[in-house]
Amino acid sequence: MTLEDVGRAVQIALVYFTILYLTGLGGLFSERSGIVNIGLEGLMIIGTVTGSYGTHLFTIDLGWGVPWGPIAGLVLGLVAGLLFSSVHAAATVTFRVDHIVSGVVINLVAIGLARFLSQIFFGQATQSDPGQPHLVPFDVPLLADLPGGLGRAFQSMSPVVPVAALLVVPATFALYRTRWGLRLRSAGENPEATRSLGVRVSPLRYQGVLLSGALAGLSGAFLSVEVVYNWREGQTLGLGFIALASLILSNWNPVRLMGAAFLFGFAQAIPLRLSDAPLIRELPPQFIRMTPYVVTIVVLAGFVGRVRPPAAAGSAYEGGAG
Repeated sequence: MTLEDVGRAVQIALVYFTILYLTGLGGLFSERSGIVNIGLEGLMIIGTVTGSYGTHLFTIDLGWGVPWGPIAGLVLGLVAGLLFSSVHAAATVTFRVDHIVSGVVINLVAIGLARFLSQIFFGQATQSDPGQPHLVPFDVPLLADLPGGLGRAFQSMSPVVPVAALLVVPATFALYRTRWGLRLRSAGENPEATRSLGVRVSPLRYQGVLLSGALAGLSGAFLSVEVVYNWREGQTLGLGFIALASLILSNWNPVRLMGAAFLFGFAQAIPLRLSDAPLIRELPPQFIRMTPYVVTIVVLAGFVGRVRPPAAAGSAYEGGAG
């Protein structure tokens, strides 16, 4: 294993970091408001198919070209995720359906809905045509020139990667330095106390869930538009659930979520780039391909008892329209 192999592994890890961080950040807003959202996988799926279609539509059919066509495709994936998450918001906030049941339904419906939309958009049920347009990658100044092959990690990077990483600043500021963030967190910790101060809880929870849908939809669109360059059925491969694991490991903190997302992102890179490394190559190839999921289970088993979720997360609020 060379330094260039390490550099390429970090390059892959940054791609998966982007997917996991965007999705996990969405889940963070939802659960901070008190709504558990295990439907992140389904929201990502909707983002993949609509983002891929939007990119083709705006770039080629409408002639917007690059970069505006792919950007519009990413935005369409974001909007589609937001709209689809409104189903989960209505079910859990308005009708007080069990959060886990609603999330499972979101995941199941998304699979069938994506196939239906694919038939409409692409004329085939399981994939779009390969080689769709995408944003022009760039090399990060200075870092791309690191010696020994390490600079490979910062070459041919999608512009979405640094944008996703920089989201930690507004997300942290919004949660901990604004009135809205304080109210959102209080809705997830003690909705009755929040209501007693004259703050309506339901709109805050709707906002948290809709934000989760928007970010998960954007994450799915990034996967199909910027990583795979087309839509394929099942391309999320459980990344929505790994994003949930990242969220739990971070203790629902946007800064710690960055580290957790990169950890699981690097685990994704091991079977893709480091399978020939010493010790790793001695393992059966089937086990190497299981690495991301094994790491997820081991990390959760070690940390799940040491984290504290929002106190009211998963509980139905009986305060009526408040």
